[in-house]
Amino acid sequence: MGGSFGLLAMLFLGFVGFAVSLATFIEFSRASGSPLCRPGSKIDCLRVYSMPQAWVMGFHLSQLAPLFYSFMLALEVIALAFNSVAALRLVAILSLGASLLAPYMVYLMVRYARAVCIYCLLMHASTILIAILTYRAALEALALTK
Repeated sequence: MGGSFGLLAMLFLGFVGFAVSLATFIEFSRASGSPLCRPGSKIDCLRVYSMPQAWVMGFHLSQLAPLFYSFMLALEVIALAFNSVAALRLVAILSLGASLLAPYMVYLMVRYARAVCIYCLLMHASTILIAILTYRAALEALALTK
């Protein structure tokens, strides 16, 4: 994992993902733009939020993202504080799964919304970087290496 630096980097990225997911939830709930996302521009989070593909089983992704990132952040704290291999492996598997979805989510933004959400891109980037930091734990969890 890269020792203490890798764990702290993972924790920092988890915090970034969580903070940005809260920003998306607030922006979606208020249905207002922000300084980073301007309605009518190519960086238009509201247009991205309004895509039908942003809904999963009756929940909007901006509602689910804070739950996902708070769970990830809690697991990261457990992995760091208690040196828990199980928590680290679960972080690795979850971040790997989310990372595999990231290109499709970006495709949907560009293809259907014809805009990008800077907050969404930051969440994708933090998840992909966590997956990179924890790839060995993911391989161990999948029993592909020892």
